[in-house]
Amino acid sequence: MNVNAFTVDVEDWYQTNDFNFPVSRWEQFEDRVEESTLTLLGLLSRYRVRATFFILGAVAQKHPSLIRRIAAEGHEIACHGGYHRLLTEMNARQFREEIREAKGRIEDAAGVEVRFFRAPSWSIGPANYDMLQILEEEGFTVDSSIQPFRTPLSGVAGAPVKPFYPIIAGKTLRILEFPSTVLRIGGMPLPFSGGLYLRAMPYFVIRWALRQVGRTRAGMVYVHPWEVDQGQPRLRASPLIRFAHYYHLDRTIEKLDRLLQDFRFAPLGEVIRDQSYEAVELI
Repeated sequence: MNVNAFTVDVEDWYQTNDFNFPVSRWEQFEDRVEESTLTLLGLLSRYRVRATFFILGAVAQKHPSLIRRIAAEGHEIACHGGYHRLLTEMNARQFREEIREAKGRIEDAAGVEVRFFRAPSWSIGPANYDMLQILEEEGFTVDSSIQPFRTPLSGVAGAPVKPFYPIIAGKTLRILEFPSTVLRIGGMPLPFSGGLYLRAMPYFVIRWALRQVGRTRAGMVYVHPWEVDQGQPRLRASPLIRFAHYYHLDRTIEKLDRLLQDFRFAPLGEVIRDQSYEAVELI
């Protein structure tokens, strides 16, 4: 059975794309990311598991001591962008400037070099594959921003489910893409490995799916600190948004605990080390 990657997207509850609050309003909301991240650190420590933490530049700027602690506990430090803006809402110049700033803030706080990236809400797709080229030019060696299925926000239907080197406009990039983990059943993708999918699905389905994935490749689990924070404010929003953000927050820790009991996990960098991957054209 393969060792799986455990990843955390470090953002606060009000910084998500669920609510889309402008950065100018962030100061008016209760800041809870430190406490909820410490909850995840405690859980990982209990099982002696190290993970990859994809951190917002804004969080690193406001909570540098938290970032230093994550690094000091042996976890891998990575970048989640600056302000959780969808990449589809930025042009190439804006994206380059934002990731340079975010990368610098995270590196300053953690004291380590940052080479891994994940886009907010998996927002790399056919309309902006050129962002992968920019990431490579800015020193990133691994990206984890593509979902191999479509959602209202993002995704690439038919994208590889295994890690691969993207071929874009005939050019093979050196940056490795590690897509979100899904199980293909009869050609249809079953997402289960993080976010709402993990919170909503019964644990026995998650365990079965990850075991099936583990027969042929490493899987990847992802979680956000706000998903283990039952005390966060409950905002008035549409039923769909409330479902996506608040559904079964009370079950996240329990499911993560069981995953850590039932499977082996490591940081993303260790999972891909000494492995060979194919180049695949993105269309």
